[in-house]
Amino acid sequence: MFSTILFDIDGTIIDTESVIVSSLQEALSQTTGREYSHDELRFILGIPSAEALAKLNLPEDQTAAVKKLWPEILATRQKQVTVFATMRRTLAHLQHRGVQLGIITSKNNRELENEFTWFGLNDYFDVIVTADAHLAPKPAPDPIKFALAELGADPEDTMYLGDSIYDMQSAKAAGVSFAVATWGAFDLSRFEDADYMLTRPEGLLDLAVIR
Repeated sequence: MFSTILFDIDGTIIDTESVIVSSLQEALSQTTGREYSHDELRFILGIPSAEALAKLNLPEDQTAAVKKLWPEILATRQKQVTVFATMRRTLAHLQHRGVQLGIITSKNNRELENEFTWFGLNDYFDVIVTADAHLAPKPAPDPIKFALAELGADPEDTMYLGDSIYDMQSAKAAGVSFAVATWGAFDLSRFEDADYMLTRPEGLLDLAVIR
C-alpha cells in the first residue's frame, strides 16, 4: 500500500494528446509549410517543449517561430481538454485518506498555469515539480527524488502514475514503483517493467493506504 502517489499530467490526469499534437502540427504547417502526421509528432508527449522542438532539427529561425506560435495556438484550444473520467473524484478520495499527492511534469510554470491550473485541481497536491525546477528532466530520476525530499516520503512507499516510457524510466531510476495510466498510454507492450497497469483512475484506491 502506498502513502505517497505522484502523477504525470498530460495523458494521466488530463486528456491532452490530440490538442498538444494538433497545435504543433498547425504551428509547423504555418512556419515550415510541411504537414506532419500525428504519429510523426507523438514523440513530443512527456518531454519538455524545448526538447521536443530541438528533436525536430529545424533551422534556428523556424525553431524560434514555432516556439512562439505553438503555445499561442495551444491556448486557443484549451477548452477542448478534459479531465479524465473519475480522476477528480479519485484525487478527492486519496486526499481524504491522507495520502500525500504530487505532480511531476515536463511543463514549465507558465505552461502549468495556462494548461492545467484552470481545472481547479492544484489544491489536491502537496508538491508540484515543473521543468522550472531546473532539474534533469524525465527519464532522469531527479524530479521524483526532489519531490520525495520535499514530502519526506519513503521511495518504498511511493508510486508514480504516468503514461509514457519516460515516466516509467524516471520512476525506476528513482527507486519508486510505477503504474501505467493505460487510458492515456500508447503501445502497452512497451511497459513490461511496469509494476501496475491501471485501467481506470479509481484503481489507485486499491493501492493507497487507508489512514
